[in-house]
Amino acid sequence: MEEKRELQEPSSSGKLKFIIGAIVGAILFLAPIPTGDGAFNIPLGIGVEWLNRLLNFGEGNTQDVRVWMAYIFIIISFLMTLVAYIFKPKFIMENEKVKEVLLTSPLYAITRLFAFIFMTLVIFDISLSFYIPTFEFIRADFSFTQVTVDLGAAIVDRWDGAGLMVFDLITSLTTIFLLLAFCIPILTEFGLMEFIGVLIKKYVNKLFLLPGRASVDLAASWFGSSAVSVIITRDQHEKGFYTGREAATICANFAFVSLPFSLVIATTVDIQSHFFIWYLMICIVCIILGVITPRIWPLRQLPDTYLEGVEKQIDEEVDEGESRFNKAVFLASERAEKTTFNDVITGGLNGWLTAFMDLFPVIIAWGTIALVINNVTPIFDLISLPMGWLLELFNVPGGADYAPITVIGFIDMFLPAIFLGTETYFNARFILGALSIVQIIYMAETGVLILKSKMPIGLGKLFIVFIMRTVMALPLIVLITWIFSSLGWIG
Repeated sequence: MEEKRELQEPSSSGKLKFIIGAIVGAILFLAPIPTGDGAFNIPLGIGVEWLNRLLNFGEGNTQDVRVWMAYIFIIISFLMTLVAYIFKPKFIMENEKVKEVLLTSPLYAITRLFAFIFMTLVIFDISLSFYIPTFEFIRADFSFTQVTVDLGAAIVDRWDGAGLMVFDLITSLTTIFLLLAFCIPILTEFGLMEFIGVLIKKYVNKLFLLPGRASVDLAASWFGSSAVSVIITRDQHEKGFYTGREAATICANFAFVSLPFSLVIATTVDIQSHFFIWYLMICIVCIILGVITPRIWPLRQLPDTYLEGVEKQIDEEVDEGESRFNKAVFLASERAEKTTFNDVITGGLNGWLTAFMDLFPVIIAWGTIALVINNVTPIFDLISLPMGWLLELFNVPGGADYAPITVIGFIDMFLPAIFLGTETYFNARFILGALSIVQIIYMAETGVLILKSKMPIGLGKLFIVFIMRTVMALPLIVLITWIFSSLGWIG
């Protein structure tokens, strides 16, 4: 039985640090600021955009400084992994965090080699043409045709291979992590999550079977990015504030695509004039799925325990007769009192180390391989067959022709929008564009972050959750779209 702590008046310094830290953290991650033309962004997002403009002298090519920064990170990651494996120097072996990142498993060591190779090929425009036989799936008569494809060209392809990962995804992530690493400790270490968690714990717990502090993760993704939410959740899990089940549930249900990027998706598929009701529909569907999925397999069966060696740190329970607000202030001030400037700097440097040395190689290597598999094999065509039948059952315009779009988002969040374009039926763009946001799990952005964490959920279960969300969300989206059409709101 847990020992109850008698609440005392929080120290003035702790309360002041909490107030200042909470205000700064909330503004950085949660305050929507108008940026013109009806759009808005959070201060962190505005800072990222400014840094993008500062470092980008030629978008999508080698004049982009971010490309070279990422390449340097990949080279250092690969070379230092070799040094760790071969020489095991003291500066690596005696630093637990550095050792954890560099003395990694053989799988991730090979991953860094592939990331180095892929980036080198793309940056220096090295063409490797070698042809392989493969099969193309003909959906009309359910048959296969043998074809020959240039695998070398597919690997370095600008829009469907390593070129996409290097010039689009990694460049944007570079600037995000440059700022994000030092902003996360401000949000998480000065009591804001304790304060909010205690205040709304009973509502979040009843609806989503999660602690109240999970609402901060949701808001961080809503206004910031899905990667931000996963990184915060991973950090909180490793510090003892979430169990394995809670952390995985948050990442699989509440790591939303940010509002600004959702607007980018809407613009890409030309439904921006209906953005408000489109995003309202997305929120409704996500809340419904957020209530259902934590109560069924596989999320329900995940270990509901804290990491071994990490004591439970969370305390959101309020005793009978105790003021919930006073408990929230006390815990928040207590947390802030323990946090120092050095903690923020150390947390930021650890964030850089994890992102640039550990995460970037995985994104480039695995993302490229997944894209190549999609482009040169019929695997995604076959996986999406049942979704084609569902699309036809629900009378979605275009039907089975758009089936692969329903599963290709598992690789990258932007691919469905690219494949949909603006030439397809409006209702198909409205429905499938929303579906791509609701699916939440994208390997190139959030999936690799989850897999590289200590959460008890692997690739297989992530894909199962992705498919479950897709299957449950589609009829809901179709129904709400039909209601909106009947009311004359869209058409």
